[in-house]
Amino acid sequence: MTSTPSNLPSWTGLVVAATIMIVFVITSFATLKERHRDRQAWHVHAGAAIYGAMFGVLIGFFIMPLRVALMSGELPSEVAGPSAFGVLVLVIAMRMGWIARAPFIGPQVRAYRRANLRRSIESAKRQLEKLSAKDQKHFVQHAPNSEN
Repeated sequence: MTSTPSNLPSWTGLVVAATIMIVFVITSFATLKERHRDRQAWHVHAGAAIYGAMFGVLIGFFIMPLRVALMSGELPSEVAGPSAFGVLVLVIAMRMGWIARAPFIGPQVRAYRRANLRRSIESAKRQLEKLSAKDQKHFVQHAPNSEN
């Protein structure tokens, strides 16, 4: 029995993993500015590559073959549930930051996650200011007339 479904070429997992890693790195170069970083830029971009590679491997070598095997009928549906549960646990572990505790790759992944969180906070504050300004404008326009 092969590790990939019969109608899925074995190199597709590698292509998917590499593509996702490249997207993470390009996104880190494009969106994470110096004001978001507390480490050197290479730490953040290396962390983005590691984080992207991990998500890419998870999607390319676990989720995609599992889905193809299930859709083609090669994987019985009663086996798909427990398999998908294992993948879900891995995704949760990655999102919770457990990967950042690894001794050799941890510092770069933590630097990337901190920079990404700072950018997200900055973006959320900007959106909140816009919404607050719109609400203030709306309440001023529709305020009841206090003069009677």
